[in-house]
Amino acid sequence: MDVRSLISRFITRFVTRFITRMGLVLCLGAAVLSPASLADINAGTNSEDRFWINRTHDNLAKFDNYRAQTEQTQTKQAQAGAGAAVISDVLFKKTDGFYQQVLQPDSLSGIEVSQHAGVITLHDKPNQRAFIVRGLEAYQAGGSLETIKDIYLFNKEHYEQTFTPSIHVADRLAVGIDFVARDESDEIRKIEAFVDYHHSLFMQARFVFNHGVESTIRNNSIEFNKEGLTLPEINLPQNTQVRVLDLSKKALSQKELSKKTANNIVWPEDKNNTWGFSQRKFYQQSNSSAAYYYGDKFFLLAIATPEGSQPITVPAVPLTIGNTPVLLSQFPLFAHLAFNHKGISYTLVSNAHPESLLSMVKGMTSAQ
Repeated sequence: MDVRSLISRFITRFVTRFITRMGLVLCLGAAVLSPASLADINAGTNSEDRFWINRTHDNLAKFDNYRAQTEQTQTKQAQAGAGAAVISDVLFKKTDGFYQQVLQPDSLSGIEVSQHAGVITLHDKPNQRAFIVRGLEAYQAGGSLETIKDIYLFNKEHYEQTFTPSIHVADRLAVGIDFVARDESDEIRKIEAFVDYHHSLFMQARFVFNHGVESTIRNNSIEFNKEGLTLPEINLPQNTQVRVLDLSKKALSQKELSKKTANNIVWPEDKNNTWGFSQRKFYQQSNSSAAYYYGDKFFLLAIATPEGSQPITVPAVPLTIGNTPVLLSQFPLFAHLAFNHKGISYTLVSNAHPESLLSMVKGMTSAQ
């Protein structure tokens, strides 16, 4: 029952985002550990920690790809009138990335999201808009085990974990485990999760947020190791309004960017250096300013545009942090958050733990 290392950090849509440095690649590698890897895993862990970390690593290495149909529902507190369930088709391939398409409801049908070869694409087909990020840095091979460790330790620090009775989800045995926040100020108060016994993926999870908001994600079906599985390409119609952020272009220092943009932009901070963002780059492209933080295992992208810019619509849970409405979306390899603050529209995209990202938003919106 290798679930103590699993986290609410989205392995979401029930996909592990233990990304290695091939960008969007879930490269778990062999279960045999090198001495260097063992040294990294030993640091800051005890024997029980290492057992769960290594067991999770081994289980995740058992599959190369999968195809799933997921269903996300929200409570009335989260969405006035209890909106219809969001049904999505999800394809995941370790050497490539993922592709997700919304099938229902009709109002969101056709929305596509993908991450592949250093490119993130969000296609808001109903509103004929798209946002593309190019030039994400690749991730070093061998980082997956360390990533599992980092997420495990974050969960251990922030959440009490309790095993609950097992159930079957999508005809697969899933072990129950509850994550209960240690700090009442955390935005994700509780996760009631069921984890695939053999592959250590979330099969079902009920997220309880502050202010009574709840959201449940479930795999209605899933097939692992499908022969010949390929990820579809997102082909944008000619009339699509496309916004592109190219991270391969020349970056600016934060000081240089501040001279070109409004001085009221607030950038997120990883105050405790939890995610090892060793590189920080800034960009000014079109009417967007952007900050790109990354290290060997995790990245954070923050985009700032003038409030009123046409947003990209993707399925999201509406939250409130302080007095600020925030939309949280969880995809197989990253989280997407959107909010407005003091005349600026912000978008955060990251593979860090979603609770950590929500904490960063809290810091940004409370800044003077």
